[in-house]
Amino acid sequence: MKASARIARRFSVRSGPREPNPVRQARAPRALPTLHRSEGIRIVSRLLTYASALAVTACGSGSAPGMPVGTPPVIPPAITAQPANQSVPMGLSATFAVTATGSSPQFQWTKDGATIVGATGSTYRTPATAFADSGAAFAVTVSNAAGSVTSTAAMLSVTARAPMAGDLRFQQVDAPYIVNGSGNAGVALSTFLLGRMAESFAPSIGTPFYVGSNGNCSAPPVTDGTGCAWAFSEFPYAATAADLVAAGYASDLYDSFQTDLQSGAWPGFSNGLSPASPASVITSLDLEPASVLFGLSWVQSAQQTGFLMQQNTVPPADLQAAVTQEGVAGRVITALSNNNSQTTYLSYAWLADTATLYEARAVFTPTAGAAAAAATLAEQGYILTATGQADSSGNLVLVGTRVQGDSLPRPFVAAQGSLQVTAMQQQGYAPVGVIVDLTQTDPYTYLGER
Repeated sequence: MKASARIARRFSVRSGPREPNPVRQARAPRALPTLHRSEGIRIVSRLLTYASALAVTACGSGSAPGMPVGTPPVIPPAITAQPANQSVPMGLSATFAVTATGSSPQFQWTKDGATIVGATGSTYRTPATAFADSGAAFAVTVSNAAGSVTSTAAMLSVTARAPMAGDLRFQQVDAPYIVNGSGNAGVALSTFLLGRMAESFAPSIGTPFYVGSNGNCSAPPVTDGTGCAWAFSEFPYAATAADLVAAGYASDLYDSFQTDLQSGAWPGFSNGLSPASPASVITSLDLEPASVLFGLSWVQSAQQTGFLMQQNTVPPADLQAAVTQEGVAGRVITALSNNNSQTTYLSYAWLADTATLYEARAVFTPTAGAAAAAATLAEQGYILTATGQADSSGNLVLVGTRVQGDSLPRPFVAAQGSLQVTAMQQQGYAPVGVIVDLTQTDPYTYLGER
């Protein structure tokens, strides 16, 4: 017999109706006892009592005394993750969060013990912060019908002023896609821009060109347009429609610099990206007349516009006076380079903010002291807005810019190695420069500021 037939048969025997039993059918029915009326009433009463007990057991088992049948117990609230301390630049908002368990928890946040009206969620986002908010303590009480519990207090630290939202002149310091942590949206790229080539990345956080002891071009110079290579890094980020930014890198012949700087058609990207766009700010520049090349990097916004560029060339000894004058005029120096023993710099005004005036400092430093010089500028409240080669001997020039009177120290890090660079990004630091010192075991130092 086939297996399927055996299974089917077995199934039909078990599940089919049973054949009548003639023996049982032939058996005479047993006579029911005769009940008196009082006995019948007692039996019905017992059955009703039993049925009621079953209903209570099935629907209300485990209910607390005094609770309606079928109502689950209220679980008291408990905090499983306390609010964390927050540090934000002045002008930005801080967000505090709590994680709690319990039945239908309700939340109420306080600032320095005072109830914050409307702050009744598991997270609380502050209004734009002011210096007076630094040191404030934020806590939350979680409650329900079974009780309440209050979190530990989380402290707010307000650091130096954030640039105005959308201002590309500050190396993207405190940009919303950076200040809350970045570096988790894809694989970063560190590479070289070759002579007379161009590359763009979007959405991307791009570093300025690396600067350092070895320069960017071969020695002796090569004059066929192939003698230079500029190192940079770019980091993809998760963009929204409100903060789409591209990073661009391009090189051309030195004699074409002035023409290219004014041409919206250069370097010829199909997506229309150009350093000459009013939506762009040039973030680094290297002029190499001996190698007949120049290279530059820029950042370009899909939302902001109105950035107006000026170019000037001064003797190095006059650079400090020049950066001071630019700041008083509301302009920010974002790129500069040695140019035949002179210093050529680019500065920008922004039509969206014509009222803010700045203070600026120019610092000449050997490569070995560049990270310390940048840290000193940050300690004095300056954002590092430009880094460049000061000469062909490995000396560098840094420019720091701050709003007039803003001397509050800025958070700053100097990161080496992938682990430190990743931590720098996750903590909301913008990469304002990269120093290359070939005398060090790890020659690459990323400068981060917020």
